[in-house]
Amino acid sequence: MLYFSMAALLKGVLTTLVVTLGASLVAVALGLAVGLIRVSTCGPLRWAAITYIEFFRGTSLLVQLYVWFFVLPFFGLVMSPWTVAIFGIGMSYAAYGAEVVRAAIQAVDRGQYEASIALNFDRATMLRRIVLPQAIRAMLPPWGNLLIELLKTTSLVFFITITEFTTAAKLAADTTGNYLLFFGLALFGYYVIARVLITPFVRGLERRLSRGFVREALA
Repeated sequence: MLYFSMAALLKGVLTTLVVTLGASLVAVALGLAVGLIRVSTCGPLRWAAITYIEFFRGTSLLVQLYVWFFVLPFFGLVMSPWTVAIFGIGMSYAAYGAEVVRAAIQAVDRGQYEASIALNFDRATMLRRIVLPQAIRAMLPPWGNLLIELLKTTSLVFFITITEFTTAAKLAADTTGNYLLFFGLALFGYYVIARVLITPFVRGLERRLSRGFVREALA
């Protein structure tokens, strides 16, 4: 019984990893796009981005998943649990990521913008060659935090019929009666995934993108 419970737990871990990876890709790509639109000079586009951000940040993610999975079929739009899990979580976290993008872009020194204007760069070239390379370095730490939160949020997909890590641990604990073992594994499992996969990846990007930039030593 213990063997089958551990096998089910490993399957739950794999499910959590797949949902985390898929939702993270959606969140990063969409968050960057919405964040750039958020600082656009086009009023309608900017307000569309603001509406997106405020809606997804201001409503419950669990309710959002319920709407995508249980309500949209009444309007003829049926999506698989995996599609809802990956895109539902990804779209929600993209709203938070968009604000990280906006803040990082606006934090770039104003002198950089003035230098770009002096060099006669158009806005797209300025963003691509001057602003974004500096802003991305500032985005990475908060994005790392968001991805760790996203990892832990994947436990909500149980409510749309997906058995992920937390649910697998609960089922294994109910089956064997060993709650200490399986909830302990779940507790430290999320920590290990974040510490071994997400944190080193984000810090590696930080080091890579910091090459060639002068760092000021803090006394």
